[in-house]
Amino acid sequence: MTVSKVPRVLAFALDAAEPTLVYRMIERGELPAMKSLLSAGRWLSVKSPAHIGSGSVWPTFFTGEDAQVHGLYGEWCWEAERMGLKRVDGQRLIPFWKRLAESQVRVGVLDIPFLPLIGLKDGFEISEWGPHDLIEGRVEAAPERVAQLVSKSPAHPLSYDRLDSAGPGDYEGLRRLTSTSLEGIRQRGSLAKSLIAETDPHLALIGFTEVHHTAHYLWNTVEPGDPIYDNERFMNLQSIEPSLRDVFREVDRQIGLLVDTFGSEATVMVFSLHGMRPSNGVPTCLLAPLLCEKGFSRLGDWSSRSWTERGVALMAAVKRHSPKSMKRLYYKAMSTSTTQRLARPTMMPAYDWTQTRAFALPTDQHGWIRINLKGREAQGIVSPEEYGELCKDLENLMRSLKRDDGKPLARTVIRTTGHVTDALTSRIPDLVVHWEDEVFASPLHIQDSAVVSHLTGQKYVGQHSLEGFCILRGPEELHNGDSLHAKDIHRIIEKSLVPEGDELSSRGQRPRKGTFQVRP
Repeated sequence: MTVSKVPRVLAFALDAAEPTLVYRMIERGELPAMKSLLSAGRWLSVKSPAHIGSGSVWPTFFTGEDAQVHGLYGEWCWEAERMGLKRVDGQRLIPFWKRLAESQVRVGVLDIPFLPLIGLKDGFEISEWGPHDLIEGRVEAAPERVAQLVSKSPAHPLSYDRLDSAGPGDYEGLRRLTSTSLEGIRQRGSLAKSLIAETDPHLALIGFTEVHHTAHYLWNTVEPGDPIYDNERFMNLQSIEPSLRDVFREVDRQIGLLVDTFGSEATVMVFSLHGMRPSNGVPTCLLAPLLCEKGFSRLGDWSSRSWTERGVALMAAVKRHSPKSMKRLYYKAMSTSTTQRLARPTMMPAYDWTQTRAFALPTDQHGWIRINLKGREAQGIVSPEEYGELCKDLENLMRSLKRDDGKPLARTVIRTTGHVTDALTSRIPDLVVHWEDEVFASPLHIQDSAVVSHLTGQKYVGQHSLEGFCILRGPEELHNGDSLHAKDIHRIIEKSLVPEGDELSSRGQRPRKGTFQVRP
């Protein structure tokens, strides 16, 4: 079968856009482009692996695999073979569009988080042009003519000015953040329009990361009545202009312009893989000392440490006790690669692995616990026969945790593997703890424990919620039901691009029985 009209898909990935806010703004007429798409299409809820960790959502989307398979869950992930952390880069992962490109579908991808470049010869692939998270710390683009186009275009302002804020009262910092993000969104739309005109892709996947970057700092402005914000820090705050809603409005405007450019016959998707909800910092200092106190972990003695390990410990202590102004100056003066290299050895305590059965991993939201499992960890001491019972003990401990006023601290405790045979090959935490909002007390006093926990990162007033959304304008047969999993979004895209009976093979080649050919 030969077709004369090329199927086309235009997909917008809104990083960490909260579904409830987007839907509310659509209902109020504040997002006319999305409202128009929704009136001609439908709203789907997206189930994502954000319950494991926010770092798992985008790899799950572009690989079509669960976090248990691809192994990513945060910006820094545990490497059992070297008993240490590694900054995630996603380069070992294979995105679904590689099969599409090998099947003569022209693909364009702009700024999908953790994006691995695959060496496209046609179309475009661009990473870290205006990212929320800096992984490589530089813009990468291919093929060569696209790299030249990007180099001649204005740089995204967040790529050279990593704007930060000291917190909800830092009005000037927040205004600069939103103003710069608005300019970045406009430049993103302009660049995407140029890329589409230059390469004429069948699939254009455009990421908007500015939503993520601003929402962490400004979520209190859209849910000011939440109990988390009922403390002195959030009283009598001034309004911020431009606002977080202005960021969403500008994204919507660019979506409308690009939809008009791409054509009315295209399948269009606007989606987010997780959202945002109130927060008052990051509870990073809770689990590690608690597991030590309860005998699951043990720190190495100072006398037994090498001079290198002692130096790392001293550097970590200096970082913890440095004033915020000094920390901001440090991050501004140092390159991303340098700060990452210096940060890695200071992010975890120096454990005595011969006496450590379970340990906490550095977190961005949830509590993460890893078992020091023999046959998996290079210095593992817990036998496979002990694994299940140890997980049960840890789970019971987490569920029993209470604040000094008797309020529970753990909302949910998740076992990520059902059996030790699965755990032996797992790269993700063995247990994930979802905290109740009571964990945001600082200092936090825990019943029956001498551990006193202090929040870090209190400039972040938003944390990730666990569901996303998808607005889908396209044929009804693309998807049945009112929800879908993040790992299955690519199936809708492939189904839109490949006619019925001419599905992509596992090798990325079209079956010989069809004669379908995408024409330029």
